[in-house]
Amino acid sequence: MKISEFAEKVNVSQDTLRYYEKIGLLKPTIVNKQRNYTNEDKEVIQTIIKLKMNGFSLQEIKAMFDLSKEIVKEALSSEDINNIFQLREMFNQKYSDMIEREKQIKDIKEVLIRAMSKIDWLLDKTNHLE
Repeated sequence: MKISEFAEKVNVSQDTLRYYEKIGLLKPTIVNKQRNYTNEDKEVIQTIIKLKMNGFSLQEIKAMFDLSKEIVKEALSSEDINNIFQLREMFNQKYSDMIEREKQIKDIKEVLIRAMSKIDWLLDKTNHLE
């Protein structure tokens, strides 16, 4: 599949795909100077988009992807283990941030529900006066 077709399919720009390839997040096969994208590439893009929407930077996403590749290798070096601890701390912080955002959203929903109830009550009262 050509880059233009793939970009449209995953709803990102061709420049974004090229950038992700440049920084090592995406690695399509190249045959006769044409990129070929797979379903796995589509899953990678969808994962990147979801992580970005939830506050992860491209640097953090790349670290996760790189680490997941490292884990399937042989024994981990002390640097790899240190990176895993740092990644775990980052995940914990992101998780805490998400929990806090969920709490804030819940609070806002409650305020909106009460406000809509009040508006409905006022409209109902106004309709009875007519």
